[in-house]
Amino acid sequence: MSNWSSTSALKHFQMGETIFSEGDPGDSAYIIESGSVEVAVSVDGQPFPLRILTSGDVLGEMAVMDTAPRSASAKALEETVCVAISSRQISERVQDADPVVQLLVNTLLHRIRSTPQIASSTKSNIATGLQAESPSEDNDKVLDKMRLESELQAALTNNQLRPHYQPLVNIQTRQILGFEALIRWFSPTRGHVSPGEFTSIAEETSLIIPIGQQTIQQSCRDLVQFQTLCPDRPLFISINVAPRQLAEDDFLTNLQTVIDQNRLKPAQIKLEVTERVFMEDPVALETLQRCRQAGFHIALDDFGTGFSSLNYLTRFEVDGFKIDRAFVQEIITNQRTQVLLESMLTMAHGLGMQTVVEGIETQEQLDVLQRSGCDIGQGYLFGKALPFAEVQQLLLQEAAHNPIRV
Repeated sequence: MSNWSSTSALKHFQMGETIFSEGDPGDSAYIIESGSVEVAVSVDGQPFPLRILTSGDVLGEMAVMDTAPRSASAKALEETVCVAISSRQISERVQDADPVVQLLVNTLLHRIRSTPQIASSTKSNIATGLQAESPSEDNDKVLDKMRLESELQAALTNNQLRPHYQPLVNIQTRQILGFEALIRWFSPTRGHVSPGEFTSIAEETSLIIPIGQQTIQQSCRDLVQFQTLCPDRPLFISINVAPRQLAEDDFLTNLQTVIDQNRLKPAQIKLEVTERVFMEDPVALETLQRCRQAGFHIALDDFGTGFSSLNYLTRFEVDGFKIDRAFVQEIITNQRTQVLLESMLTMAHGLGMQTVVEGIETQEQLDVLQRSGCDIGQGYLFGKALPFAEVQQLLLQEAAHNPIRV
């Protein structure tokens, strides 16, 4: 019997088991990980085999793309493992595609649907839908991306995505002021997955919305616990938010509900955004400004790496910005970088903005930044991103030896 647990992206089928039947609704497509599958159509009430698919092949994609009933059946010829690709995953990508591409895809699907699948009983090598052509590196990358998205959905369901917290410290005293929440994922099959790898997929799809909401909820709950260890000062959490999250009508309402439930103040939540939010969606930008009016702090991330950072500062109100680690890496060896860094800090203070410099790894870098007048520091010199329990230990250590020295 197949394993249809919603908490796993992998589906197991026994030999002879039906994966889907002709006429079924198209709720999922599949990537074959191991085993083999026979695709067949019904001719005069008898199954007529069209093709045998094996590892790396895709099946069931047509019914997912055009929502028509399945035009063929599929069964496992041996014990087979597949990755299920949901209709949401495919439909989102089709909807986000260029209109010309959408037209071509719809035309192709209609043409395939309109072509008789069997011209004669002797032609048995006709395929349904997209063919898995000769293996190529590009195909492998696309399939692995689809696998990763399915696994990410399962990870969200199984609470495998957990925020870790990297200290944000007073640059002069090294006292912890708050933390940046950074999502970490340990996959049962892949091990530790690079944040850059899975966050980019999440932001391409609607997965970023539930992942972001879960991050906000957990980070606020954890902040309450951290705050009990620092009764002398209010701590804050910085949370990265994507334009797609901000485009949701209820983003601010949900955010306000979470902080009310945890009895936090809006100023204890800092929302970090990149330049993309200013370029991609006016609705997201409007939400961001409403968040600021409600008392949440807004910070521009990766400042200095984009093309229009200064332009945005003149047009939109933010509370601060984070200077990218690229500047920190060269402040010791490149005098021009040091001058640029000091100019950005001077500008920020003139505008009444708070500055965070990330990527601080050495005492020498810290000495330069202290002389330059930076407000907040972040980097391995003060601590890497830590799980909840280790953050508690760090705060206890600071309370016993203030300021903390690492």
